[in-house]
Amino acid sequence: MVGRILSVNRVKELNARDFFYKILRDMPNIGNVAPGIEDERLKGAMDIHIHAYPDWVHRSQDMIEIAKEAARRGMRAVLFKDHFNLTAGDAYLVQKHIEHLVSEGGLPNTIEVYGGMGLNFGVRPDVVKQAVKYPNMKKIFFPTFNSARCLMNMGHDSTNGIHLVNSKQEVLPDVAEVLNIAAEAKIGVGLGHTDFYELLPLVEKAKELGTRVVLDHPLLELNKLTIEEMKTLADKRAYVGTFCQPMIPSIYQPVADPFETVNTIKTIGAERCIIASDFGQVLHMESIYGVRVFIRALLAFGITGQEIDIMIKKNPAKLLWLE
Repeated sequence: MVGRILSVNRVKELNARDFFYKILRDMPNIGNVAPGIEDERLKGAMDIHIHAYPDWVHRSQDMIEIAKEAARRGMRAVLFKDHFNLTAGDAYLVQKHIEHLVSEGGLPNTIEVYGGMGLNFGVRPDVVKQAVKYPNMKKIFFPTFNSARCLMNMGHDSTNGIHLVNSKQEVLPDVAEVLNIAAEAKIGVGLGHTDFYELLPLVEKAKELGTRVVLDHPLLELNKLTIEEMKTLADKRAYVGTFCQPMIPSIYQPVADPFETVNTIKTIGAERCIIASDFGQVLHMESIYGVRVFIRALLAFGITGQEIDIMIKKNPAKLLWLE
């Protein structure tokens, strides 16, 4: 095996000399895909997981650049993620700037711009209670780089990592309180870089509290889930994040099977999946362009336009309480 799912034999198939011709033969929809086919799907779309500058590392674009491009494409909303800090204040100012550009004739239409709060400094209800008071605040992101389960699964020292459940797989009190705050404030929760051990009790607690949650890129090897694990969590009302990574080949994860994303959508069902870019890293294509290519690929590989609309318009709006 290569990671949790990918086999050596499958890697050989993906890297075979005739693979390109094989998918052309097996996927006749590719012949109908042309630049611009994604335009209709982007009208009213939402990208709720974007990394943008200013941030603690360089990003490929800043928030204003991304919001302007999204507005030009007729998208409804974008949401910016920072692993460590609050982006809601930035989002408010970016939206005000976009509205000014529209009033001056510099853009055809405005766009909703949202921010979130990353919890890599700890899951602290007092901090979250303050964060949800900010305008344009719509998402809590559970620990990523400082997640104890993620560090442990990567073979790193997890001594100082952040746990979300105890040794009995019970959700920790502060974590449950944050889930409850999110439900009361009507904002979504991204469940971060963790594994099924923590995700199962988290999703069950979220369902109990009425919190709306999404699995963050569960197809990335970083926090890979099996299709059975994703289905179990989706059946308990979690959304499954089917993001540009890893379907679009990446320097960050060069060995991946793009058909895993397609199979996940077909198995789980579009009603429980959410499309987002998770782009902004400097070695990726720009965020909105990544979504455009992603939509083309999904159409080419048999996902319908109606299914894409559900995953990029209807479900993100539900997650953020914006139906």
